[in-house]
Parts: sequence; C-alpha cells; structure tokens
Amino acid sequence: ARERRRCARANTHAFARESAQSNEPRARMEVAFDDVLCARAFDALCEDVRRYIDAVDAGYDASTDDVDDDVDAGAVLTSSFWMPMTTMSSPQNAIEAYIASLARSDWFGDYVDLERCAGAEWWIQDVAWDEPPKVYHTDCDVRVVGETSRRAYPVVASVTYVSSGGGPTVVFAQTCDAIEPGALDPVVPGEITACAPVANRLMVFKGDRWHGVLREPDDSTFRGQRVTVLVNWWLEKPSGARALPQRFAREDDDFSERASSTFAFGARRVVR
Repeated sequence: ARERRRCARANTHAFARESAQSNEPRARMEVAFDDVLCARAFDALCEDVRRYIDAVDAGYDASTDDVDDDVDAGAVLTSSFWMPMTTMSSPQNAIEAYIASLARSDWFGDYVDLERCAGAEWWIQDVAWDEPPKVYHTDCDVRVVGETSRRAYPVVASVTYVSSGGGPTVVFAQTCDAIEPGALDPVVPGEITACAPVANRLMVFKGDRWHGVLREPDDSTFRGQRVTVLVNWWLEKPSGARALPQRFAREDDDFSERASSTFAFGARRVVR
C-alpha cells in the first residue's frame, strides 16, 4: 500500500554540500506586488483571517479538530487546507475567494501553469513580535512506497501579508539536494531575495526554494503580530492538507456568487 505523509522540514543547521546533480540553471521567479487586492476585498480577507486566528487563540487545532473523511490514509495532518481546482468557482470564505481570483486571473498565470495544477494548499501564520521567526525550510511532500520515497515540491509558493511589520521573508536560490540528505543545491546561492511585510503585498517564488523569515533588528519598535496567508500551488494534492471545515465557511448563501465581483485586484504595483 502506498502511504503519503508530510515531509519534515529540512534541518535549519544542515551544512550545504556539493551535489552530484547537474547544475541545470533555475529560472528566477521571485516577484512581489503591492496593493494586490482592492480595499473591499482585502478587508474581507482580513476578516476571515481574524476569525481563524481567534479560533486558534481559543484552543482550535487545525491538525486535530474537525477531521473528516477527506484526509489521506496514513497522513500526518498539518494546519493547512486544500482547495482543488474543481472548486474554484465555489469558494467558501474570503481566503478561498482570493485564491480563486488568482486562479482566474491572466497575470498570475505568468508564474504558474494553472491548467496543470491540482489545486492550492493554504494556511495562516500569526507570529508575535517576541516569538522566534519561521526557521529556514522548504515546503515538500513525501510519498512512501515500501522502501522507496519520492519528494515533491509545490510548483509555486506565495506569501500574502495581512499586516505590516515583522521580519522580512527571505528566499534563497537553493533547494534541498535530491541525493544528499540535509544538503543544499547549489552550495552558495546565486541570489537571495528579501521581502518586507507590508499589508496587502503578495510575494511569489518558486516552490522548491529554501526560505524563511529574518529576525528584526535589535532596535526595531514593532510590537504587533506578523500575519500572513501562505498559498502553495501543487500538481498533486499534498498529504496532510484537508478541506476547509464548515466552521470557517461563510454562512451567507450567495457568498460564492458575490465573491467573483467582490474580489477584484488592486493596483498590483511591482515592488522594486
């Protein structure tokens, strides 16, 4: 029987080593947009993000609560949700409506072949100013069949900043070595991209990239929450991600119909 499980995050302290792989060049794809959503759409997104954070603060655990039959057998649940391409026309809340808007847009298709994607995995991160930032890692999924395994990465990863402030996202032109566990390929990244958190900013980067969050300077005066919506686009559904629980769905019956007009994009100014 085939088992699917969520890949453990790569070791933060792993030493990069030379790879036996070919040094095939990887296309640079890191880009960020300011004012990605119009004001009304961004307000709706923030409202549903806040509902989720309030539930978590009250004790909700997405990895154990509201478990339905959509979870892959043997999978270790994560705190992420899955929106297949087949449901993009019927989003259940503002976050899914935002994802559906990206899937319908012409400009986002410049960064990911949406016709090949199975869907989008998404989750929310809420990190206080005095909490450790997200460690360096790659997002990956591992399929285990007997004694062999295959690691898969999302095609495209993205960060949407719900709040301003906190450490920048940093993306390295490196990925995990396919042969040497814990090593990075290449040894030294040719490029490093940092993106500061600004509310209503979208950052997009290649899904296999080594990335994390930098610490703020010691003299920073930021004392808030660093809130982000993370969306990964996959060719196949990753194990551990599951359908949105009904507790986070909008109750208004016509939400899906209204979402297509409500979730308009903003100026989408490219960040230089």
